[in-house]
Amino acid sequence: MNEDAQKIWQIFKDDLKPNASNASRHAIIDRQLSEALGTSPDSLVVIVGAGFDTRAFRIKGGRWIEVDEPAIIDYKASTLPASKALNPLNRIPIQFATESLMEKLTPFATQSTTHIVVEGVFMYINDDERTSLISTLQKIFPNHIVYCDLMRRSFFESYGKKIHDKIVSLGTTFKAMKEHPEDIFLDNGYKVLSCISIPLHAARHGNLGIPFFVVRYFLKTLRNGYNNWRFEFKK
Repeated sequence: MNEDAQKIWQIFKDDLKPNASNASRHAIIDRQLSEALGTSPDSLVVIVGAGFDTRAFRIKGGRWIEVDEPAIIDYKASTLPASKALNPLNRIPIQFATESLMEKLTPFATQSTTHIVVEGVFMYINDDERTSLISTLQKIFPNHIVYCDLMRRSFFESYGKKIHDKIVSLGTTFKAMKEHPEDIFLDNGYKVLSCISIPLHAARHGNLGIPFFVVRYFLKTLRNGYNNWRFEFKK
C-alpha cells in the first residue's frame, strides 16, 4: 500500500465489523479458487476491478488476468511486477467510464470454464452497468463461474450507513440497492453454486466482535444480508 492508501486506511481502521467482513469475503473467495484450481490448474481467472489483489502471487495454479484503472495497474507494475507472480499474469488497464471491457477481454475469449472474480464491485455500479457487465462476460466466456459479494438493502439500512457515510466522503456511493440483488443473475440464466454469509463466517473465526451463536440464531438481517455468491453460467 502506498501513502495515499495508508491515509484512506486511517479513516476505516477502527471499523471492526466492516473490516472483518472484508477480510472474510476475501478469505472465502481464496478458498473457493484454491479448490477450483486444485482440480483444474490451467483454468483462466479474470479479476474485474482487481485493486491491490495479490491472488496470482499467493494461490497455486491458474492463468490470471487483472483488470482495473490505469493508475492502479501502473502502480502495481512498479511495486509488484507481474513477472514475479507464481502463475502467468496479464494486467489490463481500462478506463471503465470510457473504454469497452468487451474489447479489452475479447483477445482472451475461451470456451473453457473461466473463473470471474467481481469482488467489492456490484454495490458501486447501477443496474445498467451490472447488466452490461454480465452480458459482456457471457459473450466472451460462455462457460464461467462468477465469484462476487452482494448486499441486501435491508442489511445496508440496518448495518451499512455509518461506513457508507465515510465512503461518500471519499467521492463514491452505493447504487441501486436491492433486497434480492442475486435476481440479476438468476434472470440471466445463472445457476447458484453457493451462498455463504460473510458476517457469519467472520463471527465463526472470531473476527466480528459478536458471538457466532448470536449471529447464527438471532440476527437474521445481519446473517442473511451480505453474502458471497458463486453463480455458474453455461451456454
